[in-house]
Amino acid sequence: MPFTPALREEVLVRSRRHCCVCGKFAGRDAEVHHIVQEADGGPNTIDNAILLCSRCHGEAGHYNPRHPRGTKYSPSELRRHRDAWWKYCETLDRDDLPQGAEPITAADSFRVKVGTLWSQRADIPTEFEVLTFEAKKLGSSRYEDQTVVRFQTLYQRGDEFLVYEECIHRHDWATGHLTTKSANGSPLSLTDVHDEFPALASASGLVRVRRI
Repeated sequence: MPFTPALREEVLVRSRRHCCVCGKFAGRDAEVHHIVQEADGGPNTIDNAILLCSRCHGEAGHYNPRHPRGTKYSPSELRRHRDAWWKYCETLDRDDLPQGAEPITAADSFRVKVGTLWSQRADIPTEFEVLTFEAKKLGSSRYEDQTVVRFQTLYQRGDEFLVYEECIHRHDWATGHLTTKSANGSPLSLTDVHDEFPALASASGLVRVRRI
């Protein structure tokens, strides 16, 4: 029997439709995979489920032991990838909140974690602190390449701006950083945001105004 619709939905929500192996957003390409195949006695339980994109699903589900090129995905490795991704997703409360932020008492107040948020590497210890601040959230952007998935959120406090950035380093570790100063040490201005975070400025609908 396949996974039940309720269980599939639970896996999709917990994973935020991101592949638990490569970290890419899968969207409608998301596939819920049996870590241990049904033919090998794998149960239709959430502990035996992982969300994969079609590319990783093909690599995890097809391996020829008679011609063993490459390295097979083991059930324990798949579970470690899944558990690490789900642990990260648990820090994201709702889609309408900035990545890694949690609401506190005031409507425009936020708590964000900075530092090494989690790590699977022995040489990178997990350590972080929680920062609280009051500001208005303006917008968010997302960027990814072969090494990192980067989330940025922009806040405004009076004439000053703050940028919270969280990076997922392809499942080895995740870091968070709050930028409050420009390169010259002064508070972030609108010009600084356009110069240092152009994609985030555009995603937030900011318009650069120049006097010429």
